[in-house]
Parts: sequence; structure tokens; C-alpha cells
Amino acid sequence: DVLWTSGACMVIRREAYFDCGGLDASFFAHMEEIDLCWRLWARGYRLVCLPISTVYHVGGATLNEESPRKTFLNFRNNLLMLYKNLPDNLLKKVLRVRWFLDYLAAIHLVLQGKMANAKAVIKAYNEFKQIKSFYDDARCENLKKTKRDTIATIYDKSILAGFYFK
Repeated sequence: DVLWTSGACMVIRREAYFDCGGLDASFFAHMEEIDLCWRLWARGYRLVCLPISTVYHVGGATLNEESPRKTFLNFRNNLLMLYKNLPDNLLKKVLRVRWFLDYLAAIHLVLQGKMANAKAVIKAYNEFKQIKSFYDDARCENLKKTKRDTIATIYDKSILAGFYFK
């Protein structure tokens, strides 16, 4: 059992797909499958990985790794996904922590000389603030249909600390 599956290799029952509202087209190319999987999981569907499978996928074909557009979409879509799916008791806390970590990420990008990518992080936050109210109905529907409110598979350590300090 897993919390999400890659859109590059996902098989899904038609009924489940439409029950959860399908992929959010406004996410365009980044995190739409994670958002869908979150909704599937929250509504009681089971997501599994079959390790015996082999998948061939050209990663980064839509936008290359260094693209400021990719940075923008990753940050904005992740914020929208959190807004759409996190329960009320976690939303403000998670967004506060994210704000701090994302601005650290922007500073890190500046120190690497990636100014366009750092600006993309700021742009993502500005757009999130402007458009999040358009997602109020989706948020309300997602929370209303949620059957599970705790993520049993959540990683309780900091991935960032592990990556940068270990």
C-alpha cells in the first residue's frame, strides 16, 4: 500500500477516477496525480504499488529540471494541493512551516545563482494567494467526502534535514 502513485504509470478504475473528480487540469504537468491520489486515499480507496512491474518513462520531457516554469508549477501546485486536501486543524500550521521552508529554498536558489528560479518561488506564492479562493468549493467537497483524516504512512522526520545535513 502507498499514499500516491506516479502519473507515469497509474492504472485506475474509471468509477474511482470520476468519483474523486479526476485530474485537476489547472495543475498542468506537475502534481496532478498526487492530488488525485490524496483524494482517492482520503475517500477510502486503496492505492498499491506492484514492485514486479517495469516502467519506462522519459522524465522531465514537459519541462526540464532547471526551468523556472517547472519551479513555479511545483511550488504553486503543491500549495494548492495542500489547500485542497489538508484538514482544517492542520492547514494553517503546515502552510506556515511551508512558507518558511520555501523562502529558505528561494534563498538557496539565489545563492546558487538561479535568480529566475528563486523569483519563480515568490511568483508561485503570489499566484497561490490570488487564486486559492477559486479552490474553496473543491476544498469543501474534498473535506466533506473524506473518510480518513490521518495519514498512516506519513514520514515523521525531516526529509530536508536528511538531504542537506546527513
